[in-house]
Amino acid sequence: MSNITEIPDVASSRTFHQLGILVLDGSGSMQHYIGDGNRPLADNVNVSVRDFLGFFKNSSIKNNFSIAVVTFDDNATIHTPITPLEDIDDYADYNPVNNGHGGRTFIGGALQKAEELAKEFLSSPEALQNSIDHKVSIIVLSDGLCLKADETLNISKQVKENDKIQICTTLFLAKEQIGEEETKLAKNVLLDVASAPNFFKTSYSENDLRQFFTSSLSANTKYGKTDI
Repeated sequence: MSNITEIPDVASSRTFHQLGILVLDGSGSMQHYIGDGNRPLADNVNVSVRDFLGFFKNSSIKNNFSIAVVTFDDNATIHTPITPLEDIDDYADYNPVNNGHGGRTFIGGALQKAEELAKEFLSSPEALQNSIDHKVSIIVLSDGLCLKADETLNISKQVKENDKIQICTTLFLAKEQIGEEETKLAKNVLLDVASAPNFFKTSYSENDLRQFFTSSLSANTKYGKTDI
């Protein structure tokens, strides 16, 4: 995915409407592994999400975006329902473990929850009027291997059948995870879940995550046949 350094100035009126659904891994390993600043990976995610949201909220194109957040371990929970970007709380706690998680990793369940939100967005009165283009970007972050990989891949195929929905994925790693066999398997799963190979990125730091989130939701990102 291309790195985005700045958001271009455009008219403030809504010219398209894109929903970004952050799907954040809250499994126990996110609290176990240590990342930037000698903090758990889950805390790194919290910092990165808040910085990313604050960055976009101060852009001239914020009116074109809405945000939702799903957190997951064995079970998926809606942390933030569909919310206009300008109204999003960029001071909230986005540590995914703190949303009642800490178990194992099942990405498929989180994708199903995200798909529910996507369908709600795409069936809204504004979307059904067809006056402006509506798209959904499901942005998945995980640090390890899914416990039900085959089921997750089947669910992702179903989600991707809707050409209004694209899936971007990142594998967020601590240094000690690099080169492990389980890490290689986790990467392969997330590559297959993503809508295209260039919609996957391995992240190693808070800065990597910010760039991943921004690229996934950027107005310059290409989605299939449509340039938003």
